[in-house]
Amino acid sequence: MRFHAGAWERDRSGGGNRQWVSHLRNLMDIMVGLSTNNSLGFLMRSMRVSHNALLLCSLLLQPLLLQAEDATEESTPPWYQFEVLVFERIAPGAGSTEGWPDDPGRPDPSNATGFSKGDPLKGGKPVAFRALPAEERSLSGAWGQMRRSRNYRPLYHVAWRQPVDHPDKAKQIYFSLLPADGDRASDFNPPKLEGVLKLSIKRYLHLDADIVLHRPAAATDPRVDEGNYGFAPRFRHYRMQHSRRMRSGKLHYIDHPVIGLLAVAERYVPPEPEPVVTPVPVPTIVPTDKLTPAPPQGQ
Repeated sequence: MRFHAGAWERDRSGGGNRQWVSHLRNLMDIMVGLSTNNSLGFLMRSMRVSHNALLLCSLLLQPLLLQAEDATEESTPPWYQFEVLVFERIAPGAGSTEGWPDDPGRPDPSNATGFSKGDPLKGGKPVAFRALPAEERSLSGAWGQMRRSRNYRPLYHVAWRQPVDHPDKAKQIYFSLLPADGDRASDFNPPKLEGVLKLSIKRYLHLDADIVLHRPAAATDPRVDEGNYGFAPRFRHYRMQHSRRMRSGKLHYIDHPVIGLLAVAERYVPPEPEPVVTPVPVPTIVPTDKLTPAPPQGQ
């Protein structure tokens, strides 16, 4: 037995449940009081006891049913196919009107996984966080348009599949690009772009993005004499932190004065495993040296 969701939420958060039971009891008392016939009164009192017993049982079972539903949902998180395209604005004056901190911090990759390469299917089953080939991406056209644009420069483009879990259990994904000089990334030579993405689902699908763009500082950087002992900072750091509710099948655009993000999500149904075919045993024919003659007909 399932109560209305809104009523149940009120019951769980306050005393609405007791109020509802009291209301039903008052209603039954009115019905019993109106009955002048003893047999009718006995019948109404019996109905009241039976109804209260049924109500009590349903209330006791309701938390168990909710826990069973939650356990089922947690054991089988839905799969989605995601795709993101990160780009930077290169138009003259982009981000120049903002006050950017010298050290905005960096995404924390300590609890994050990364994208892997290879076949997106293994044994007929999808592999989570496996980067999909170019033919399975839908934003390649936008990448090409940005490459030909004077206002935007595409930086990172990836598509993958994963099971999407509750925000408390959802995995983070870390990605990065090599530094502008092609050398190994370090604290003094950060990657050109790095970020952490988290896809989760509670009531709705959500994308959390924490992305930092490290740009080499211009030679005319005004911070030369601001306590840096005559040395201009090597990089300008631009950080974007954003949380967005997503709708399946819709293209989403996250805006920022310097960084931009295109994202799309589609529900993905993993293929059914191929049925196991049991080979039919072939009977073994044992050759004989002599054939047994057939009996004569009519005898």
